[in-house]
Amino acid sequence: MLTAALLVPVNAAAFLFGGISDKKAEDMLAGMAANFENGDCRSVAEISQTLFREKPSSAIREKAYSYIGRCYESQGLPDKAITVYKLAYGLYPENDFFAARLASIYLKTGFYATAVPLFEKVLKGRSDDVEANSGLARCYASLGFLSKAKPYYSRAAILGDFGDLSLLKEYAAQMLRKRDWEEAALIADYALKLAPGDAALYEVMARVAAGRGDYKQAAAHMRAAVKLKSSGTELVLELALLEFLGGNYEAALSALPAAGTEHGALSLVIRGMALYKKGERARALEYFKEAAGSGQSFISAFAAALAKGEMGK
Repeated sequence: MLTAALLVPVNAAAFLFGGISDKKAEDMLAGMAANFENGDCRSVAEISQTLFREKPSSAIREKAYSYIGRCYESQGLPDKAITVYKLAYGLYPENDFFAARLASIYLKTGFYATAVPLFEKVLKGRSDDVEANSGLARCYASLGFLSKAKPYYSRAAILGDFGDLSLLKEYAAQMLRKRDWEEAALIADYALKLAPGDAALYEVMARVAAGRGDYKQAAAHMRAAVKLKSSGTELVLELALLEFLGGNYEAALSALPAAGTEHGALSLVIRGMALYKKGERARALEYFKEAAGSGQSFISAFAAALAKGEMGK
């Protein structure tokens, strides 16, 4: 654990005049750097305590704050890291490192609105910063501003030469959420080149196709997802529904999971609708009635309405 010594340099008023020689200060700073790289934050704290008592130059203090803040981060102490970075950012506003670290911590801890202007500050000086672009995109997406998030996701993906699979999957998912079918499909396609066996990407492609109204294509993509994913009743039900919407009622029936699964009522409704479309109304009614008595509120009510409509004919 870090000692209370790291709190010593946080009082900037103590360092109005330099005292230590540049050579000695540089050596101590090099020691902080080496210990930080080795994960020895206790030694970083000890050196920083001695260093700041010697009243080093402003440039040395600036670098020292970066090691202290990163030590707090590595120790899982974001509040203390924020304290150090805010102090350093106030003293050295032209140094985007402190703004970037603050923004990153605020993003990770869910303070998206607070992180936004900090990421924007970083991007004013370094528009090609991948982390700042992706960070700002995530902030806007988390705040629900998907149109604002899109250009920053795009820039981060381009700057990374479309090589960051995690970013591409996140980007595609947010564009799916935005109902931007073209962009979601484009990014998912880039991601599939990196991970052709990723079931989640075929899910995205299926939902894009469904959003466009192409249920047959959607079913084809979902079949690929189901094949790649060893388990997942929800995907199987989604496949059955897509087959139904695409007019392939026999395939919808074949895709449905066995009765008694956790999604049994929904499975019964889809089965009933497929049978109804095939002209087997008596069998369809049986499934609607069974689903209506399942106790799953919305699905039960929906099934009851279907059964009532069929019995009224």
